Amino acid sequence: MGLGVGKGGAPAGGGQGGQGGQGGQDSAPAGEGRSKDQGRRAPSRESTGEEEAKGKRPHVAHRLGIMKAKHGRPTGEARRQRAILASLASHARPADRTRPAIAKAVSGGGGAQWKNMYSGVFNDIEGSLVPQGLIEEEGRLPYRRGPRAVQAAGIPYYRLTRLGRLACLSLAEVPDREALIGGLVEDSESAAEKRALGAIAAMARFAPEFADTLLGDQARAYSEGRAESQLPEGASG
Repeated sequence: MGLGVGKGGAPAGGGQGGQGGQGGQDSAPAGEGRSKDQGRRAPSRESTGEEEAKGKRPHVAHRLGIMKAKHGRPTGEARRQRAILASLASHARPADRTRPAIAKAVSGGGGAQWKNMYSGVFNDIEGSLVPQGLIEEEGRLPYRRGPRAVQAAGIPYYRLTRLGRLACLSLAEVPDREALIGGLVEDSESAAEKRALGAIAAMARFAPEFADTLLGDQARAYSEGRAESQLPEGASG
């Protein structure tokens, strides 16, 4: 898939602008005001010599959960985390970047559907995406329901970090990746990185399938520790 401009997509950076409303806060599940440390998952285990001795493929400890795969396809967890990044990349309003709002976007519906998705989204955000540096809490919105302690703490909303925006360049699930590139170029203080991003933007326009393959391979290499950057070394050519 090419790096096409998605419909209704907001500029990158997890939607830095916009005014916060209450749209993503209605009927937040119990526990929405919990601390970040709750619900985190244990880190991936490293490969062991026992696995290698039995002829099994060693377990790869990924830097990025969005790159986890099984039988050559992204795992369910990886697909959900990619959808979370796509949601943050597509929305500008803080109210659309709370955990309940993200769960609704990922589930594709309201009612009980998004509430069933909520625990997975909570764990992905606090147990993977935040610790891996792909997203960060940007602020908190006031909340007028539930226990007083929850109202005082407010509901957190998130944005993509620079690392997260770079990761999004390799994901076909993310709309308007050309806008992501433009934002990254504006923020970069490195002339070499700006050249690399410019080259990627040109590839995306004239050879979109090649650009997707190149960025996907680079992202996997970075996630597996075989590369130090998410940008291809020869991109600045």
